[in-house]
Amino acid sequence: MGRWLLLEPDANAAKRLFCFPFAGAGASAFRDWPGRIGDVEVCAVQLPGRENRMRDPAYGDFDSFAEDAARELAPFLDRPFAFFGHCMGALLAHAVADRLDHKPQRLFVSSSYVPYLGVSKPFHPDMSDEHLAEELLAITKRLGGPVPAPELLELSVMVLRNDIEMCVDHAPPVRPLKCPITTIGWADDTIVPPGDMGEWAEYGDVTHHVLKGDFFDFLSAPAELRDVIARDFKE
Repeated sequence: MGRWLLLEPDANAAKRLFCFPFAGAGASAFRDWPGRIGDVEVCAVQLPGRENRMRDPAYGDFDSFAEDAARELAPFLDRPFAFFGHCMGALLAHAVADRLDHKPQRLFVSSSYVPYLGVSKPFHPDMSDEHLAEELLAITKRLGGPVPAPELLELSVMVLRNDIEMCVDHAPPVRPLKCPITTIGWADDTIVPPGDMGEWAEYGDVTHHVLKGDFFDFLSAPAELRDVIARDFKE
């Protein structure tokens, strides 16, 4: 397993859902998710350059990430599996799914523009470190978390800037994905409005859902989201 997954997957799990975090975040973004959604085991993917992988060099492009992630996750793709990603995490999940010969049963993408747009909303590479720090503090306050120590905030800005630049530079040509896609929009999302996710239809067979909440409500794995995952995974 190495450090790609926070927990060793259960050898007896019937299905697995591999979850990819959003820009600037690590696998702890899924700490409030249940360990299982029905018979689906939730497996949080850890990205290098953050949290318990802080010493590992962060990736600068999606292709390198997808190649390594596909290799490292391969031993755990021995039963029905799906990918979930939120915002940048959806782009990471898509890149890995596209790389695999053995496709996931479904790709779940939440609050994400399509890969070819090269979007990193709500951030942009031209934003100063100070501006990024202010945005991170505002998000922390919005989520009710403690104010990070200055040195941790500085590290967080470095991680976020790398992710922003990686997203902006990622604009691959459209290629239909050989697995069904579930897009999940959030009714009060002002960062990626649900109506802006329509381009995912260019990537294959898409089922679209709009759930109550905003950009950050996925963090608590609300019942409506869990229902969508459980239902669409079976189809």
